[in-house]
Amino acid sequence: MKLVYLDSTKPDLAWYRAYYSSVFPEGSRQAAARYVKAMGNLEGNPYVGRLIGQDGLRKLAIPKSPFAVIYRVTGAHIEIVRIWDQRANPGKLGFQEEAKSLS
Repeated sequence: MKLVYLDSTKPDLAWYRAYYSSVFPEGSRQAAARYVKAMGNLEGNPYVGRLIGQDGLRKLAIPKSPFAVIYRVTGAHIEIVRIWDQRANPGKLGFQEEAKSLS
């Protein structure tokens, strides 16, 4: 399926680039490769991320990174809603993840 980046990802992608260019430049090459791999995995397996409870939103963590892809699968494509720094307050994302029941 085709990936479509919503406008809401622009500041996230800017932070992703800034983080790996100034805060953690040693990890930039590996981060880029992991990002590309995660997006390829998502294109081939749209339901790989776990449901996070609101409007069909899903979350796919980018391995060995503090970032995750927040997305939704539509009939025609995959909408990338955010490239979320998981260390940030989830309330600022505009939703709260559903708590998993242990029962």
